[in-house]
Amino acid sequence: DIDHLVQYHAVDPRATPRASDMVMDASTDARVFPVKFDAHGERVRLFAESVSHMTQDELPGGFPLEGPRTCLQVLKGMVRVGGSPEMSNLEWRRTSRIPDGDRAVYEDEVICLSLQFLATVDQVNLPNLVGAELLCRRHQLIREAYRLSPSLPDYSASDWFMGCGRRRTGQTVQPTLAAYVAEQLKHEAAIAKESRKAREEKMLKAPRAPKGNPKGASKGDTGAGSS
Repeated sequence: DIDHLVQYHAVDPRATPRASDMVMDASTDARVFPVKFDAHGERVRLFAESVSHMTQDELPGGFPLEGPRTCLQVLKGMVRVGGSPEMSNLEWRRTSRIPDGDRAVYEDEVICLSLQFLATVDQVNLPNLVGAELLCRRHQLIREAYRLSPSLPDYSASDWFMGCGRRRTGQTVQPTLAAYVAEQLKHEAAIAKESRKAREEKMLKAPRAPKGNPKGASKGDTGAGSS
């Protein structure tokens, strides 16, 4: 069995890798696992097995997305709900009452299949990949948008969910990310409220134009004693 992955880091992808460009031990990179092969020579890991080995590490240079990292907890949730991302998607479709032709069904399916192949065939440590975190956040955004209204999904919180700018059976939205999004929306609402109050106060302080004659009074009326 092959218990390690040989990686090539050639500057020119067309060039033949040199010995100095080769890293023989995948354990030096927190983003990859040693590759496992089955008896037929195909790369394969069980999804649950792969998730059980995953870790969330502090990476050199930091993590560029705002908000909490959620990938590991999302993947663990998929293991609990059906055992794999593919089964998680099927369970969500069954319980959320989303029409079969809705584009979100297929988008979530593609995300789930991508996560599954990354874990079982590519065999990478997903929680340490920015791209995998983005996939997990989009997956959570879709499910949150459809949670209350499958026929009229609400994507208004997408910027906060994606880090750029609850739960029905089958959901994998993490409370930490949902709490972060709620806090940001609350902050935006408070700013909007203060701006609205400022406009209203400005309107109240503005001088008003004098009112015209009372309704029904004739131009010749000068007082009660007129004859």
